[in-house]
Amino acid sequence: MIEIGSADELCKAAETTLRAALPMVLNLPEVKGYLGARAPEFEAIKEWHQLPTLEAISSAKFPAVVITTPGLVGPPVYQRSKQSWETTWRLAIGIYDRAGDHAATSARVRDWIAFIRTALLRNVTLGGVAKGITWAGEEYDLLPDRKHARTIGAGALAIDVRVDVPDTLGLGLPAATKTTTTLTVNP
Repeated sequence: MIEIGSADELCKAAETTLRAALPMVLNLPEVKGYLGARAPEFEAIKEWHQLPTLEAISSAKFPAVVITTPGLVGPPVYQRSKQSWETTWRLAIGIYDRAGDHAATSARVRDWIAFIRTALLRNVTLGGVAKGITWAGEEYDLLPDRKHARTIGAGALAIDVRVDVPDTLGLGLPAATKTTTTLTVNP
């Protein structure tokens, strides 16, 4: 098991995994059968972004994926025997795509989320970085502006990723120390 040093490494591992696994999922006979004549609509992802939030995307060629993490799901647990922290990070994977009308756009976004979920659940170690993942939720219709939401749609998949983070005290980084804040008020 590879330990990670930052959330950025985890987002990169998710992207690398999806870049390799998503095309395989789209080529599964079950997926091709489900999509039928719509299969050509699900071409390769045109853009991949790692942003602070899913909504931070300003422009993209569709379909586009955004990967982010809001942080830890709960407090890390120290493993003295491994000199590492057992952590669970929430990752959010968003998809932006467009179609001709609201119904087609919504259907396409829901299908993309299902295919992304399938790709990740078939690769639970994210290339050896994670101890495992848990499907934590999904959201659709993330674009509140109805005039844009008619032909542009967004959805998000949330997964919880269990990873070990090395004890930074052993890496030559300074230990966290107590800080004192002083506030002076002028009358």
